[in-house]
Amino acid sequence: MSLKGTLKDIEKRFGGRTVLSGVSCTLSPGEISAVIGPNGSGKTTLMRIIARLEGQDGGSVTYMSGEGEAALSPGLELMRRMTFIPQNPLLFRATLYNNIAFGLKARGVKGWEVARRVREALEAGGLWHLSGEQGQNLSGGEAQRAAIIRAYALRPELIMLDEPSSNLDPEGGVLMERLMLEMAHSGAAVVLVTHNLFQARRLSDRVFFMYGGRLVESGTPKELFTSPKDELTRKFISGEVVF
Repeated sequence: MSLKGTLKDIEKRFGGRTVLSGVSCTLSPGEISAVIGPNGSGKTTLMRIIARLEGQDGGSVTYMSGEGEAALSPGLELMRRMTFIPQNPLLFRATLYNNIAFGLKARGVKGWEVARRVREALEAGGLWHLSGEQGQNLSGGEAQRAAIIRAYALRPELIMLDEPSSNLDPEGGVLMERLMLEMAHSGAAVVLVTHNLFQARRLSDRVFFMYGGRLVESGTPKELFTSPKDELTRKFISGEVVF
């Protein structure tokens, strides 16, 4: 199955402050969408709304399973088909192995299938040698890799990652990017918030540039980074200060 998300005219306010205004976009199966923009542009809030961790004050978020099917009803079954990884993920007070296994068991995976998928995920993420280590003893970079590995093991149809490489060394970054590409190639819709413009250009199929709570411009990496249509986009990707 594949999960497609459509956002239309999303509005979000905190108190008297507008955080998102009129944001519309589509998240397609098998594609990596990179969300870029300066701090305070609403990127993380948008991700939390997509993940149904935050409600919007206006507009709509619709999820479709496959082409031409009816919209999915919100609820536990829909939530289990998606995964959100925050910038500073938390691990349980358990071994790394059991941290990875927990989500699988909660979704009804049993027996040897749990063991197979945990080992497969840990080896793909380069952390099998730490499978017996307690989660709280891992370094910041190892914990961030573990959170992505945990999501990878679940095989989500929609995965959202908020600055997934912020604590990673180059080797860890390469491994995590490989996992993101594998998830997209398997049919998942991958949404990536990143300040690393090189990463956005290298990995994504589509780039969304946000500023001041608005989606200023979107396009393929080649379109947006080579010939941006909006002056704000040009200033941001060229490294100029944007006010």
